[in-house]
Amino acid sequence: MKHVSDIKKYERCEKLLWCSKRHPQPFQAYIVYNENIIDLSLKRLHIESFFMGQANDENSAFFTHKEQYTNFINMRFEYQDLRVKIPIMIKVDDGYHVYYPYATCFPKEGEAQTMADNEWVLNNLGIQVTKRFCIHLNCNYIRHEDLNLEELLLVQDFLFNDRNRPASKIDELVKAKGRDLTPILSKMDEVLKKDEIIKPRTNICTRRNKCMYFDYCFEEKKDTSIFHLVSSAKKFELYEQGIKTIDELDFDCIEGTRHQFAQYMAAKKNALFFDGLAVEGFFKQVTYPISYLDFEWETFAFPPYENMHPYDVLTFQYSLHIEHQDGGLKHKEFLGKNDCRIDFIEKLIEDIPKQGSIICYNVEGAEKLRLKQLAKQFPQYEKPLKAIWERMVDLATPFSSGLIYDNQMAGMYSLKKLVSIFTDYSYDDLEISHGMDAVRKYVNLQNDADPEIIDSLLKYCAMDTYAMYLIYHWILEQLK
Repeated sequence: MKHVSDIKKYERCEKLLWCSKRHPQPFQAYIVYNENIIDLSLKRLHIESFFMGQANDENSAFFTHKEQYTNFINMRFEYQDLRVKIPIMIKVDDGYHVYYPYATCFPKEGEAQTMADNEWVLNNLGIQVTKRFCIHLNCNYIRHEDLNLEELLLVQDFLFNDRNRPASKIDELVKAKGRDLTPILSKMDEVLKKDEIIKPRTNICTRRNKCMYFDYCFEEKKDTSIFHLVSSAKKFELYEQGIKTIDELDFDCIEGTRHQFAQYMAAKKNALFFDGLAVEGFFKQVTYPISYLDFEWETFAFPPYENMHPYDVLTFQYSLHIEHQDGGLKHKEFLGKNDCRIDFIEKLIEDIPKQGSIICYNVEGAEKLRLKQLAKQFPQYEKPLKAIWERMVDLATPFSSGLIYDNQMAGMYSLKKLVSIFTDYSYDDLEISHGMDAVRKYVNLQNDADPEIIDSLLKYCAMDTYAMYLIYHWILEQLK
């Protein structure tokens, strides 16, 4: 049995399709879908009477009930071993109007190909679609009390381009994307019958989102692999020319970035690259007491609380290590449940020193951004929150900009990676070892005050700030 999602995989890379069937990976949600988009869409469209399809339905489920019902939800159809699901179908005089709900704010033009492929199955079964709509989240919606579905969900007859601007009408796009899937399905069958597929590495492997089977296909055993060359447009070309590692490069192959230069020098010398003058200049701004600060947060597709937009985050935890000039180190922390935003803000303002630098990791995309969002939601706290984010120093900058590079980094500079390279500590012994683990544990915490979950969350977040302390002091030792 094949699905439209399998066609997408095949058209990106035939090995991706093959791997998905031979080595299926569990789905990992990076967003909390705290509402059901189908249920909300039915309320938005004021649909109360309908026939609801089930997972194992055959075509007969629709044809048996098509005279009895006007509205059909989650209907399954199959033709030539291709199975599709149509979310919402409403009968009209000359056929059916189809509604595609999206738990996103800007469904893209590319969705028209999926719609067209769905309709290839429907057309071959004698089902005529005359109009198509998308239902999506309104990015400007702000929740007040209960969800206002008329404002939250927009019903549109167009899709969006990559700049989130309205593009062509859905009907026009679907008509242009129409195709006969018979030869494609036949080629997919040939791929799936193969015992092995050898696929060269190309930019498709990392385009937009890195392929979930990337490490399976291309295990890089050398830290200096040419594929680790950061921001390189030439690495695939260089590899085809026989240049497998960065130390084999000629200097004129470097494309002008500081980060690539650092990688080149570290590989050629087989030693740490450390731009001492630049690093020292960067950290001259740091003053005591030093606060090492880290947040944990969750992203909700549907705003769960007042003053929140779709895809706003709820910051539920922080860890704070405070280092004084005499070497003393103290730790403070916060872990909240449900709508804990006010408690989070007030406790943070209380705990964090009023002077000194605040060291974070990837501050612009994390802690500073979170505080700005909180200040917008609760303007009465804007002044003290701004006083905090204006003192932040990004510990990631020396590594992301190429001031410091070790071959073991293999083109990456996550905090966990740096700790394992430059110190004797690691996250491996923790119950929670990365951020998505923390999010899943937090979601469970909402319904279960398990002390083990609380303990593991606190230890994980505390390790992040202690890791920053360790890395900062490793830098200070290098400067000596």
